[in-house]
Amino acid sequence: MLYRARVRKLKPETFHMPESNKDLPRILDSETVFRGRIFYVTVDTVQEGEVTYKREVVHHRGSAVILPVFSDYTVALVKQYRHPAVRYLLEAPAGTLEEGEIPEDGAARELEEELGVVAGKLEKLTEFFVSPGFCEEKMWLFLATELSETRQRLEDDEILEIVRVPFSEALEMITDGEIQDAKTIIGLMLAAPRVGPPMLEIDYPAV
Repeated sequence: MLYRARVRKLKPETFHMPESNKDLPRILDSETVFRGRIFYVTVDTVQEGEVTYKREVVHHRGSAVILPVFSDYTVALVKQYRHPAVRYLLEAPAGTLEEGEIPEDGAARELEEELGVVAGKLEKLTEFFVSPGFCEEKMWLFLATELSETRQRLEDDEILEIVRVPFSEALEMITDGEIQDAKTIIGLMLAAPRVGPPMLEIDYPAV
């Protein structure tokens, strides 16, 4: 059965973003309470209009996410243990950007390090905040095609298994609950229309 998502278009007047920083709340104070290897945490005092409140913020340089699709319409994902979730998750390859690194370079680097492939074509699909209620991390998502093999270069604490599945099967794994990682779900759904004619013949997951 073919499912089609219904998209509701917002009228311009229903949603307004601040035009400049002067429209944003003021940060009165920011105290660093934790500094780790990948991120640090501050407690910020914020004034919004006449209201003053505190927010705990996780600061992170941002990440590049890559959805590698091969010429046979298979997609390469990585299976790895995620301790905060206390389970193994199936995910699109991704990694933290290095200091001063642009997302495109980070995506190419992570693709080669984790999978051992390079992309002849790297297309940006979108960028998004991971969990803006408490974390400033932004992810840049890329579709990687025209892939060729090179050498995998994992870090000492990177333990992962490469899982290559047909793209249509990966979409089914979303609705079956086998893929529960948000960035991977976003990537698969956005990449689906770009992958090619075979995608038109499969049942599309309901959203």
